[in-house]
Amino acid sequence: MNQIENPPNQSHPKDHFFFIFDNKPLPGAITAASFILTYHYLKSIKKKELQWKRDTTGYTNTWTNNAKEQVKSKPINYLIFAQSLRENGKYIPQSLNLPEMECYWLDKSVDLSINFHMIDKAKKEALTMQDGTPEKQFGTAYPIKPKLDREGLFLTTFQPQLIRKIIARRNELVNTSDKALDHNWVMELRYLINDTFSLLEITLNQFYIKTKYNPETGWKFDEKIVGDKNGRRLVDKLKWIRQITSNEFNYEPERESLMRLKEVRNHFNHFDPPSLVITLEEVETWLNDIITIGFLLVRLRKSIGVNISDELVNLIIQKRVIFTPQEAFKERLPLDSKKTGYYSSQWPENKGSN
Repeated sequence: MNQIENPPNQSHPKDHFFFIFDNKPLPGAITAASFILTYHYLKSIKKKELQWKRDTTGYTNTWTNNAKEQVKSKPINYLIFAQSLRENGKYIPQSLNLPEMECYWLDKSVDLSINFHMIDKAKKEALTMQDGTPEKQFGTAYPIKPKLDREGLFLTTFQPQLIRKIIARRNELVNTSDKALDHNWVMELRYLINDTFSLLEITLNQFYIKTKYNPETGWKFDEKIVGDKNGRRLVDKLKWIRQITSNEFNYEPERESLMRLKEVRNHFNHFDPPSLVITLEEVETWLNDIITIGFLLVRLRKSIGVNISDELVNLIIQKRVIFTPQEAFKERLPLDSKKTGYYSSQWPENKGSN
């Protein structure tokens, strides 16, 4: 092992943040998000992307709110959406007087908590709350009927909450990256990567359940082909898209990030091997891979023909993360991860397998 005669101070640096946000998202994110919004709210106007980029006309979207009132949006078009996303750093439908975007059976969630347990002594029953949303989403044959009769809460789906948590935790990791060499910071990174794959798994499982109990027109559920949803590899679940809808699902642009992050997720969860090496240069890549998984989820929704949610739009336009070494160590050698990085803590047959 190479030794340094006078190694630098090994105490954790104070007030140095190892990660910062770039001033913009990943390449193409604003463009992609702006077209998602344009084609959703102005779907009745048939224009190609280049035409939308040149169109300065301010269109309006008229919709009905929960009070059954007709509401008219502010002027909107591709250019207005793009400017709004750049200025705000997120999509805020209320700022343009627009309804929220969602897929009802993927995103709609009744989030209810109660802090009581009220008993009808004569009937020997407790006052019970029931979430009827799953039946509307997945049909009357769907056997899950969420009920609550005492202190607790129910959520129809964790999807919107999880996206918001992923965004918040990623921001927090950057904003506290002066502690990036602490174990607790790494544990938060572990939670972030796990939550990202939970989001992907939730989407695929909801798609499977929807197809099995209440499929959209044209979807075909053949359990001999798609198999059981439990105990399946992620790559096999992704095949459900084509098997059920007959639509091609090409996630090649996101494949490298997916496979790399999946390997890290598995290592974080199983610790096989038990050792783990993390370089902050690699963490920069992983933090940006999180956003690439957001693009995969957008692609997935497009392939099955459902709406993309506000939360998902906000995930893909998160700013890129940049690793920033201390001033004294800005002169750097190229990282060979198989020798002195993450893959040095992997089994030999897995080193650089992706």
